[in-house]
Amino acid sequence: MPQELFDIVDENNIPTGEIKSRDEVHREKKDWHRTTNIWIINNRGEVLCQQRSWKKDGNPGMWQSFFGGHVKSGQTVEECLRDELVEEVGIDILKSSIQPVFLNIRRWETAKHFGYTYFLEWNGNIEDIMFNDGEVERVVWLDIPTLQSRIDAGGFCNVITDSVREYLKSIGFRNSFIER
Repeated sequence: MPQELFDIVDENNIPTGEIKSRDEVHREKKDWHRTTNIWIINNRGEVLCQQRSWKKDGNPGMWQSFFGGHVKSGQTVEECLRDELVEEVGIDILKSSIQPVFLNIRRWETAKHFGYTYFLEWNGNIEDIMFNDGEVERVVWLDIPTLQSRIDAGGFCNVITDSVREYLKSIGFRNSFIER
């Protein structure tokens, strides 16, 4: 499999013109790059969650409440979103069907990401999902309180940020979790 290449951006999210391999970026941990996250929600107030493949280099086997990946060199954020959804779960979306919500700037010891977060309302059946690239073991719909409980118990490799909570509140997801 060919090495993934990333466009490097500066601390203001402006491309530097430099391109580096995924391995180099993650090994050196000094370069800013772009990622996408897409939360899939349904009209029952549930979030589609995935168990990451045991073959993933980061957080293998852990659960996650969004899909997505790294924006590859020369790729737009929207192209990345579409490609990742088709690859991971076989959902093909139109650009107009996703809701851009916010840019999350994340700086950890292990990475520097400009994470573009989107939401998609999808009311399909999980039985129709196709795991095309081996990055996802399985999926499940979870309501927000159950999702938060599982995150608190350590079964997930992500958290639900205030920005996600505010967006869910703005579209009518109402419960004690959202109202905190």
